Amino acid sequence: MNEQERFARDIAARAVEMTDAHQAEAVVAAGSVALTRFANNLIHQNVAETDMQVSVRAVVDSRQGVASTNHLDDASLAACCKAAARAARSAPKDPDFPGLPDPQPVAQADRSRQASLDFDANARARAARSIIDQSAARGLTAAGAVRVAAHTLAIANSRGVDVAASNTGIKVTVLSSGTHGGSGWASFTSPDAAELAAAALGDEAATLAERSADPGGLEPGSYEVVLAPEAVADIADFLAYVGFSARAVAEGRSFMSGHAGEKVLSEMLTIADDALAEHAMGPTFDFEGVPKQRVVLVDGGVIGRPVTDSYWAARTGSPNTGHALPAPNPYGPMPLNLEIAPGEATIDELVAGVKRGVYVTRFHYVNVEEPVPVVLTGMTRDGTFMIEGGRLTKPLKNLRFTQSMVDALADVRGITADRRFVGGEMGASFVPGLRLGSFAFTGQTD
Repeated sequence: MNEQERFARDIAARAVEMTDAHQAEAVVAAGSVALTRFANNLIHQNVAETDMQVSVRAVVDSRQGVASTNHLDDASLAACCKAAARAARSAPKDPDFPGLPDPQPVAQADRSRQASLDFDANARARAARSIIDQSAARGLTAAGAVRVAAHTLAIANSRGVDVAASNTGIKVTVLSSGTHGGSGWASFTSPDAAELAAAALGDEAATLAERSADPGGLEPGSYEVVLAPEAVADIADFLAYVGFSARAVAEGRSFMSGHAGEKVLSEMLTIADDALAEHAMGPTFDFEGVPKQRVVLVDGGVIGRPVTDSYWAARTGSPNTGHALPAPNPYGPMPLNLEIAPGEATIDELVAGVKRGVYVTRFHYVNVEEPVPVVLTGMTRDGTFMIEGGRLTKPLKNLRFTQSMVDALADVRGITADRRFVGGEMGASFVPGLRLGSFAFTGQTD
């Protein structure tokens, strides 16, 4: 255990002791984030922030109240604890509240990487320069960001929970733009900055920008699609948001509701949430200090079980899978380490199997239209191409879509072996590229 973890655990324990309530919980989130932004092929912003926040949950009978502070002196901490207790006494009763969870053994995992801790302003500037050079050499313009972070999370409660963990992460994005309507996107997320290949990332975005110049139109309709991992991650995230929570399932708002054990999606598709995987990012416990379990949400297209926290485990009579979000939480439990099982193909092989369809690099401005069938609406962006005769041909203007993801994922025709992290350092989806049999495009943008 490092010094930061010991300090965070001490703060959490002090907060629990100070809280005048029947039960108390303290969540301490400490972190440092450094960000270098660039645009027009130049670095224009360099910022760094270090902070530690304490969130206290007080429980009085079945009433709960939460207060938070980032002032760590005794007087400020005591005031925060008093505010949480006061809020609890004013809150309505919740007869379904089971109380705070008991302590359980938590799997230890080293989620910090020295290369990320050492990735200072000079290293970020060099990475940005390598990315920019790939666009500048081709007469293109690059914009994006290099972000590194180190986090420590400590949780204590009055029933004996006392856990802490640290992790690091790096996230890099680049948008390369040309003068003829072409644009290309690439991103990189990892716990380890040593894995960043900045020049290759810049080349990926610049190549897409060159290839997507002078885009043309496409008639609205349903087309076979090949989705790059960035686009697949959006689908996975929305499935998590509206479908994979025990709350959504219990309330009948999920595509999983009433379908446990039934084959609903393609037999090629297996989706799990696994914070315990060797490559996973973020802590191995949730925001109540409960150890996370691997949960198979979809197994070969068959609906599995949703994720739970202590409240919804008690409400539904299910085991607690360790997927609580910070209190107060209107969403219920949520998976933060989604994985789609890999296939055996490459992206090129997926494309080669399509006679006429659309290749999508990523989506933009995606929203939920209908939660149960997971109908999403949004646009493609920064690298959309026609597929004809098994190869990418003309670039396309950005397309609008409205599509049930349940229907789309019922017809999976190929999955890549290669997977990428897309997301943030406290949890990211680990996803492949997908070939889907039908995807509804309703129009296009200028």
